[in-house]
Amino acid sequence: MKNLALAAAILLAAAPALAAPLKLHPGLSMTTSVYDGLDSNGNRSGDYETVNTVTAVSNGSYSYSYRFIAGDKSHGVSPNNGTQTVFAEDNKHAALMRAFWPSGDQTAKGYLGAFRLSDDVYRSIKAGKDTKLEYDAGDSPHSVRKTGEEDLTILINEQPTKVHTLVVKSPAQSTFWILDNPDLSIMVKGETKTKWVVTSLNDAGSDGGAIVASLKASGEATTHAILFGSNSADVDATAKPVLDSVAQYLKANPSIRLEVQGHTDSIGGATSNLALSQSRAEAVKAALVADGVMATRLIPKGYGLTLPVADNRDPEGRARNRRVVFKQL
Repeated sequence: MKNLALAAAILLAAAPALAAPLKLHPGLSMTTSVYDGLDSNGNRSGDYETVNTVTAVSNGSYSYSYRFIAGDKSHGVSPNNGTQTVFAEDNKHAALMRAFWPSGDQTAKGYLGAFRLSDDVYRSIKAGKDTKLEYDAGDSPHSVRKTGEEDLTILINEQPTKVHTLVVKSPAQSTFWILDNPDLSIMVKGETKTKWVVTSLNDAGSDGGAIVASLKASGEATTHAILFGSNSADVDATAKPVLDSVAQYLKANPSIRLEVQGHTDSIGGATSNLALSQSRAEAVKAALVADGVMATRLIPKGYGLTLPVADNRDPEGRARNRRVVFKQL
């Protein structure tokens, strides 16, 4: 296992830098993993993931949808679905973010959104000034100041990619990593009373086209877009476009058989993760069968934590290790 961790560390160090800044546009999708989160009463709610997708950009404003994906170890977090529109004026000047997200439309004046800080906040942080930045919750940082800069590696279009961030701290020593991109100044990582990290950005749409292209080119494709709740084998509804594309590809190529691989991180130990990965692989198979693929063409196989592609000691690495792989037989 030590050699695997070393190999993963070398792979991360070799991750290419982002060739060009990402832009805010409809279809841009972001997945965030939250670790040991807090509910609105301040109680620990377990691990969960969120998926945010830009739906419209117009005249300085933008709209996006969000979805919270909770597993059976998450308490007080329901699979909420909602939307928010950020007004043009708030994109320029706002300094307030939401801490908790119920279902429904959360559009209101004065709020930032998930995909960027306001122009004023980003410029002030970049210049090294004390900068007002608040959450509508009791543990709000109130203000932050840049303490350094750091490169992080996240998945962009399924490829580990190095991005540059501004590191900021609050007087209470909360730390945030902000993508150094004025158009897309995402808070990609945070360490407060809880921790979160943006594990992937998909700039090419999430319809499964890249998965099918990879299968055609090499007979193998890896996806992190098929999400499950923490310690759960329930396939989240956000995976439907990817699964539909794989099903269509298989139905158009009836001679192809696939191994459907489930892979996990190391949290929970080898035995439980092996069982969990097998259940997840079988759940993906069941979803494809329900989409019209013959069951005999799909072989589900769980590998648990035995084949890591990144270091399980950090959240970013664990998120990369939680994946589904399709491999042609």
